Amino acid sequence: MSDNTCYIVLGMHRSGTSALAGTLMEAGVYLGRVLDKSITRNPKGLQEPPAVLYMQEDLLKANGGSWNEPPEQVEWFPMHAAVRDLFIESRDGEACWGFKDPRTLLTLEGWLKVLPNARPLGIFRHPMAVARSLESRNGFPIEKGLAIWHAYNSRLLDWQTRLDFPIVQCLPETVAMQAKLQSLLQALGLVTEQPLEFFDASLQTVRETEDDRLPDPVQSVWRGLLDRAL
Repeated sequence: MSDNTCYIVLGMHRSGTSALAGTLMEAGVYLGRVLDKSITRNPKGLQEPPAVLYMQEDLLKANGGSWNEPPEQVEWFPMHAAVRDLFIESRDGEACWGFKDPRTLLTLEGWLKVLPNARPLGIFRHPMAVARSLESRNGFPIEKGLAIWHAYNSRLLDWQTRLDFPIVQCLPETVAMQAKLQSLLQALGLVTEQPLEFFDASLQTVRETEDDRLPDPVQSVWRGLLDRAL
């Protein structure tokens, strides 16, 4: 539908997708109107286009699920496809644009159907750090948080294996993470001479520990992502 370059940020909730989207913006990628107001868990804003967020949550609901109860498969319906297509058309005047919504990991096939030349990129965070963040934010038991992590990130690993796009681990140190993000931008062919300032590790309120033990399926996906990360 569009001849311009579209970057699709892929990653689970509480995993650094907002920081990755903000970094793309620093590199000159057009994000358009997004949820950029400071909130308790995202002081720099979610960086998500509202139309995409609400459409995709409704799409998951239409498939019997939600962001925290991911359906096994997602069938796109005409109303949701129409919102998607209007969103893409609104970017026709932009040579380089992108968007982020963690739900896209569950709906990506429908986006690639109309954006076959889109350039995905991904980010992932330690499973226990994500589970603890969801426990703190949503009151989910650790086991549920790990199950959601596995549902999303097994899809991330599968898509990355199939399409071979760059992914990075969300690190708890600002300098190291900024270096990773620079490498990611270079892999995408995006160059910025300005220092990357959007990512701030001090905003991470929960982290994993050396004593954390992961269920075998979660550990397997975690190792697979580490093996394929920049």
